[in-house]
Amino acid sequence: MEPKTYLAGEKLEPMRLPDFKEDFKGYERFDIGAMGEFDVGVLVDEYAGVETSRQVYPHWRGGYYYAVRPKGDAAAPLSLLYVSRWSDADSAAKFAGIYANGLEKRYKHIHEAPGPSAISDSQPVESLTGSHSWLTEQGSVVIVVKNEIVFIAEGLDQATTERVEQELLGAKAVTAKQ
Repeated sequence: MEPKTYLAGEKLEPMRLPDFKEDFKGYERFDIGAMGEFDVGVLVDEYAGVETSRQVYPHWRGGYYYAVRPKGDAAAPLSLLYVSRWSDADSAAKFAGIYANGLEKRYKHIHEAPGPSAISDSQPVESLTGSHSWLTEQGSVVIVVKNEIVFIAEGLDQATTERVEQELLGAKAVTAKQ
């Protein structure tokens, strides 16, 4: 969707992947796939509108998701790992803010876990940096922005979230305490 970027010969190193078999051994895979620029555009359209989407999606540089359920519990809600790369840290922060604002559309009960990086509930977030976690009726949601990478874990147990975050970002994990 961005011919100029392609023709400019932009070189990107492959995105880091977790050890799916080991990291998610307590889960059954439901789906795995790539999130493309079109997918990101649709997501941002839904959460922030078409004009914002047109400003954001050209900065996408790769992404994937991994949807799982706890082993032996087919009725459990899906849990999700979503990792994306952006053209720069500002674009990553903007996407993370849009995603965080969209959580209220997806969950009935949500509140950010207290901590030094907690954000005000009184107004939408323009951009999101650092590590943030929320509690929902389906478990925790963790969003971490590190440079141009956005790491999102929804509904995964704390140990899995921390292990995968450390593996992918090399950072001390932040998770919601229930």
